[in-house]
Amino acid sequence: MAAVRALLAPRLAASALAPRATLHGSAPRPGTRVALVLSGCGVYDGTELHEASAVLVHLSRGGAEVQIFAPDIPQMHVVDHTKGQPSETETRNVLTESARIARGKITDLAKLRTADHDAAIFPGGFGAAKNLSTFAVHGKDCTVHRDVERVLKEFHQAGKPIGLCCIAPVLAAKVLGGVEVTVGHEQEEDGKWPYAGTAEVIKALGAKHCVKEVTEAHVDQKNKVVTTPAFMCETALHHVHEGIGAMVKKVLELARK
Repeated sequence: MAAVRALLAPRLAASALAPRATLHGSAPRPGTRVALVLSGCGVYDGTELHEASAVLVHLSRGGAEVQIFAPDIPQMHVVDHTKGQPSETETRNVLTESARIARGKITDLAKLRTADHDAAIFPGGFGAAKNLSTFAVHGKDCTVHRDVERVLKEFHQAGKPIGLCCIAPVLAAKVLGGVEVTVGHEQEEDGKWPYAGTAEVIKALGAKHCVKEVTEAHVDQKNKVVTTPAFMCETALHHVHEGIGAMVKKVLELARK
């Protein structure tokens, strides 16, 4: 343990002194300023890691400056991902868990200011439906976390693009009303689209659902909302990565107009 502490000490000290604004890189570079909002760490109780990673890779490739946020709140519950079952005795914090994905460089969502960013992106994972909202429990009657609602409304009112993937489009449907979004197909198709019923809930919320393939993104030009199905579809990882790339590309294009 002494050797491990000796190895980590310089890195942790440097991290404590470094600015906590953007995901670290070799050098700062100007670009579109994107706020990435996470909901924990792990598909069943937080952010879907592959989606978050894909978003970050595509943003990096697009030359964006990224600042990562998450609300400083307890998770709805903690899921043992080896069993797919909640752990009755464990509690975790959404900001603390999201920091794992952000490599420690993360900010409380309450401090996000729309004026400091050109776009916002919300990856999926059940955390969007459990921690950023109560959608997993209450469906169309859900509530959305106050800062998530604030961010969505402020970016929308400012005419700044919002990207969402997987289950996260329900947040826009709930908060922004008559937007156009996609969560993929509207039929399960022998298990290929296991969460297809979400499309009907989106319609019940007053939003328009648009059928798209997992490799595609839907662009609501009027509202500047860009969505892609991601893991709403049971498919190969590279297809999900491709769809997220399409979403990120469109968000960056809208932000630069």
